[in-house]
Amino acid sequence: NILIRTMAAYVLCTRGCGGLRGWLRMSGLAKNPGIVQTQKRWRQIKSQEIIPGNIIEYKQQMCRVEAVDTTMQGRGSNFYVVDMRSVKNNKKHSARLRSGEKVELIELKRVTMQYLYQDGGEVYFMDPDTFEQLSAHPSLLGKYQYYVTEGEQVEVQTSEDGSSIVFAETPTFADAEVVSVSGGAAAGRATAEKLTATLANGRVITGCAKHIEPGTRIQFKVETEDYVGRSND
Repeated sequence: NILIRTMAAYVLCTRGCGGLRGWLRMSGLAKNPGIVQTQKRWRQIKSQEIIPGNIIEYKQQMCRVEAVDTTMQGRGSNFYVVDMRSVKNNKKHSARLRSGEKVELIELKRVTMQYLYQDGGEVYFMDPDTFEQLSAHPSLLGKYQYYVTEGEQVEVQTSEDGSSIVFAETPTFADAEVVSVSGGAAAGRATAEKLTATLANGRVITGCAKHIEPGTRIQFKVETEDYVGRSND
């Protein structure tokens, strides 16, 4: 039966065909060594169909596409230069693909995870239902990595098998308490000028109104770290 044949293949391959990876290849459970494929995880698309934001497989890594440029080279042949970053380590890659060349598009699923902490160049999340933990490069959070709090619920998108966090939805605005200000009246100037405010985590918010002083709680844009107004909290 199927179970007996599968176990026989496992024993054979773990002894002489490259261990578990060899068994995965023989059993058809992995598309590439080290990458376990689950149903509907992969879908092939042509180079001209690639758009920024896609998650594709490149050199056995999951990469997020940042830009796609089209070039012409003799006799009207199109080539597509795809700039992307590895989901795992944020390393930048560039691929030159022929028109019609196919790549693997990786399907994603949306889940809510709990932010735990940042350590050793990684940010850690936990699934509150299964208690499974996953880590990712801090760039996943953009500048929100400086403002996310322990235990905060974060909407993320993972690979369909749930083994990697690919994308995180972060807020446009955040708020925090000012610990010091500089510029304008704070610097002893008579004229009203915009201030810069330093937060407890050391980040600096620019363009603050003249009435902002230490202890004030302010709201700001996360990615630009520009002042918006006093916090409503």
